[in-house]
Amino acid sequence: MAKDKLRVAIAGCGMISDFHIKAMKQIPELEVLGVWDISADAAKALAEKHSVKAYGSYDEMITDPQVDIIDICLPAGVHAQYGCKAAEAGKHLIVEKPIDVTKEAGEQLIAAADKAGVKLAVILQNRFAPSMAKVRKALDEGTLGRLLYGEATVKWYRQESYYTSKPWKGTWEFDGGGALLVQAIHTIDLLLWFMGSRVKNIQSFARTLLHPIEVEDLAAAVLEFESGALGYIVGSTAMKPGFPERIELYGEKGSIALEAGRIVRWQVEGMNEEDYLDPAPRGSGSSDPGGIPLENHTAQLQAIARSILAGEEPPVSGPEAMVSLNCILDIYRLGGMEPKK
Repeated sequence: MAKDKLRVAIAGCGMISDFHIKAMKQIPELEVLGVWDISADAAKALAEKHSVKAYGSYDEMITDPQVDIIDICLPAGVHAQYGCKAAEAGKHLIVEKPIDVTKEAGEQLIAAADKAGVKLAVILQNRFAPSMAKVRKALDEGTLGRLLYGEATVKWYRQESYYTSKPWKGTWEFDGGGALLVQAIHTIDLLLWFMGSRVKNIQSFARTLLHPIEVEDLAAAVLEFESGALGYIVGSTAMKPGFPERIELYGEKGSIALEAGRIVRWQVEGMNEEDYLDPAPRGSGSSDPGGIPLENHTAQLQAIARSILAGEEPPVSGPEAMVSLNCILDIYRLGGMEPKK
């Protein structure tokens, strides 16, 4: 008899884990069985909050025969380390962005999932916002004609306490990067997804200007795509008081702009702009890490569950997630900011 529900255990009990559980509670195809964290107190607190099991160890969790999926919500620098062990135990994988913090680790995790014959999905939930789907459909239909230029700007602000709240925050080892990899990766992922062409050249700068951290709090890059189009990226956690993220797309037939996940401009030949604008503001993490909307996570997690139940490749796959990671790593490398060897 075919399964109609997948049982999930979550590794890591920080803010994003709580977010995942809240989303999964709205999805009939998913059931959260339990949680684990290196901090037993954190695991106990989250388990009690949501009336699920607190596993005593990671090995206990990944060997639980009732568990179908391990949801990795640990610091980014250990995603592959823990994900590979779960894959070897025969568990499907959901991994919070980014897939890991190096190309080698990301590819190792993809290879481990392939070898074990399990599914791997990376959370890049903003692709699942209704406005993003509308823009992607329009681009696929050639609404803008040939794309000439795309811009992604994430001018956010984080207080110093955001970085000092956990000893691993703002470190190369565990965060793998700063404003680009931790905050702006969603917007960068969308830009690259929309542009639909591989990045050919990058010129960039990455700096730490405001916060006492190892990684960057401000970076800027100019991109050249293989299609001939150009692009521009800014990512920051130093822009007081924090502003909504934006994506702007310019083509032969007009332009589209999105702000905080909603369409704010649709000036395209032969189209009535009022038919496409989004009237209601959506959530943004511009100054509050918890300010993102739950709906996008819910939509992607449900799509992942339905794909796995159907035996299909879930969105967003490991190789898809590597596109934005590799772009960001190249910005660091070419912009003069890389981890100390």
